[in-house]
Amino acid sequence: MSNTQTSISETPIGDLLPLRVKTILERNGIHTIEGVRSAYPNELLKMRGMGMFRFKQIEAALFPGKSFTPSRIYSPVRHIKGSSLNGVFAPETVQALARGGITTVEQLLAREPKVLLKIRGLGIHKLREIEDTLHERKKD
Repeated sequence: MSNTQTSISETPIGDLLPLRVKTILERNGIHTIEGVRSAYPNELLKMRGMGMFRFKQIEAALFPGKSFTPSRIYSPVRHIKGSSLNGVFAPETVQALARGGITTVEQLLAREPKVLLKIRGLGIHKLREIEDTLHERKKD
């Protein structure tokens, strides 16, 4: 096959997904849209670092109108006991928030961003994840 032809099985992910999601996929040997589609949904959920937040980003970009909810959460997704934020945010974000005493959306909404940034392990990237997720939830 020449370089000018593009096979349907070789559609690169490009800029369709956030860089972190793309990195997780590539670390697991997935470099094409077709690779993502063949791994959807269960194999994607089993990838280290994926979590429901990033999984939902993939769904929004590549599977419009679909919303897979697993009957159980596959490892290695970690849960923070007693937090209602599990599955809403990446496990690392939920863990950082729990460290700051935040385990519910209400508690999270009551805190100013500058206060959240004082929590150990919660930097600007996790704050952006929180803001983006809360913004998406308000649209629903």
